[in-house]
Amino acid sequence: MEVNDLRLPPISLKNSLKISPDEKSRKIDILVQALRMVAKDFDIQRSELLIPDDCEKYGFVEGKHNLGLMLHFLADMIEE
Repeated sequence: MEVNDLRLPPISLKNSLKISPDEKSRKIDILVQALRMVAKDFDIQRSELLIPDDCEKYGFVEGKHNLGLMLHFLADMIEE
């Protein structure tokens, strides 16, 4: 089976609008906990993430960054 053979349902904004505030909050909590858990992994903490120059337009600073710290930072920002 090739990747092109996989059929995924189309993403619809209508479906995402049906999520209750409690359900959305629960999903955010799960995501934040998962990011923090993964950020503590020894291999992740030793890994670097290279952000190329052209990503500055998305708000990311060019350079090599510690992946564990980036994931923990992302979890903090999502939780806020």
